[in-house]
Amino acid sequence: MSDSDLIELRKQCITSLYLCTDNICKYLDDEKDAEFDKLKSLVGEYCLQEAQQEVAIQALEKAKRETESSNVDSLEAKFTENLRTLAGKRENVSIHPYMIELTKHFQRGQQVSRQNLDESDLAITETQDQYIDPITKKPIEDPVKNTVCGHIYEKNSIMNLIHRNNRTKCPVAGCGNRGPIQKQHLLTDEELKFRLTITQHSTMIQERSVTNLDDTME
Repeated sequence: MSDSDLIELRKQCITSLYLCTDNICKYLDDEKDAEFDKLKSLVGEYCLQEAQQEVAIQALEKAKRETESSNVDSLEAKFTENLRTLAGKRENVSIHPYMIELTKHFQRGQQVSRQNLDESDLAITETQDQYIDPITKKPIEDPVKNTVCGHIYEKNSIMNLIHRNNRTKCPVAGCGNRGPIQKQHLLTDEELKFRLTITQHSTMIQERSVTNLDDTME
């Protein structure tokens, strides 16, 4: 595997860890800090791996410049010497861009979590009609959220759309996300799913109460 392939794979792994951070902020309470520490440890390892790769590349380039002959043994000796010198500089992973971005995700998640707690005393007044699938134009029952743009779809309808065309873009009018939707971008919105269930249950109770009242009046 080439250096560029390793870099791209590392970025994909880091992106997945960012999503994990968003999810632990959203769904966990007491275990939140412990799980975030685990994610920080993983990101720290990726930061060190990238730093080590960069040091090796720098050492090789420096060895090539310093070695006039094409002797492989001389080049290897220079590379080893430069690698030892450069590796002596300790990498502070706390200021690595990956770690800074991870911390931002956690802080944003904490802020959103606090806002949700502040609003938890408000009555649920939404109805299913407010959550309409942009594809079928029907009420959403099994919601999934696009983690890139934040828009919500009915799970079956968006999956069918992606299956028919893997270049499908967000079907919400005016969405700023110009890239195609990928399955890994879609996460079940457990919070909304719970709210829809509660709303549906409340509606059923109200309808039953009205029916019983009508029967009594007759």
